[in-house]
Amino acid sequence: MTNFVWLNKQGVQGESGFVVQFTGRFSAEYREAGRIVHVDVEDGGQSGDKGHLLYSRSSLLRFASTESERKRIDTNFREAIIFQGLIPIAYD
Repeated sequence: MTNFVWLNKQGVQGESGFVVQFTGRFSAEYREAGRIVHVDVEDGGQSGDKGHLLYSRSSLLRFASTESERKRIDTNFREAIIFQGLIPIAYD
């Protein structure tokens, strides 16, 4: 599991330098190595005391060129969302 620091109320940075930042009600950004990808997100309801965050895996993985890179980026994003107290659920 990656260690995170809060950047502000809506964003965190992982120890390897990537950032996950909510930018609007239905959008987030994944930033890494000078690249930014916009991720479509939406509220997925509640499960107990945790909120679900639905996210578009296909929008997240736009700049990934290999399967190992896709897996790493998806894992980074999911861990950042979990750190922020939400349950990530990919919808595509």
